[in-house]
Amino acid sequence: MTKREDKRSRKTVKAIQNALLDMLAEQSLADIKIVDLCRRADINRTTFYLHYANTDEVQQSIREEIVGGIFERYRGESLLYALEHPLPFLNVCMKAITSYEGLENFVRHSAEAAYFLEDLKKAFVTRALDEYYGETPNGTPYAYYLINFMTAGTLNTFTAWLLSDKKQPLPSILDRCAKMLAAGREALTEGRDPLQNA
Repeated sequence: MTKREDKRSRKTVKAIQNALLDMLAEQSLADIKIVDLCRRADINRTTFYLHYANTDEVQQSIREEIVGGIFERYRGESLLYALEHPLPFLNVCMKAITSYEGLENFVRHSAEAAYFLEDLKKAFVTRALDEYYGETPNGTPYAYYLINFMTAGTLNTFTAWLLSDKKQPLPSILDRCAKMLAAGREALTEGRDPLQNA
């Protein structure tokens, strides 16, 4: 494949993905017909089938690209640090979201967005646990639960902010969550049972 063909192929894939995101803000994935998706993407069905078998594959490709892209951009940074200080990581998430024309609208209006957010949570927890046990082989047996709790709280707060009118700046919201995140990070750092001192 020549560079020109490769560039054209990427442009077609992006058009299909953006068309699907636009449509998902209006209807469920099960209701989207390929003929309508092709019309929205301004391509023919043959071109669609060169890239995807069905709309599920398109949606999965979007989720994988976005989640993979977030961690690629954040590569080399500590996810354990991000558990306590999530703003830089969430800024990377925001850049990934705005790189797709219809993604923010999709997150705001589609029930299907929950799958994307769940993929992001799972990927973050898996990577953070790997980092934690790499640094603390005999760490707390509660690490999985603590990291899940902190990740879900942070990403749910981020999602709530995305769904809001954004009058409250994200940094000020995270400042108000800082004590809880610090307590969770401390429980991980000390490797202690968080219920011992309760």
